[in-house]
Amino acid sequence: MENKKGLSPLVATFMLVVFALIIGTVAMAWGKNYVPPAMEEKPAAQICLNVAQIDTPLKELQVKHLTGQISEEEYLEQEKTIVSS
Repeated sequence: MENKKGLSPLVATFMLVVFALIIGTVAMAWGKNYVPPAMEEKPAAQICLNVAQIDTPLKELQVKHLTGQISEEEYLEQEKTIVSS
């Protein structure tokens, strides 16, 4: 037999990683043409309320919750009280 030497495991691993990165890069570049661009972020929703429309305790409670004056837990507790009465 001839005295043949192979690649060291470290070099072989490095080559596999580089090969995988190249294949991944090519696939991502190719696939980019088939995917629509991501939509831009939309601004946070705005709430417009007419004070005359807040005519019930439940609506008033909902406005307090939506504007951050009370927490969700407080809202749920008070909602049970209002609905049960």
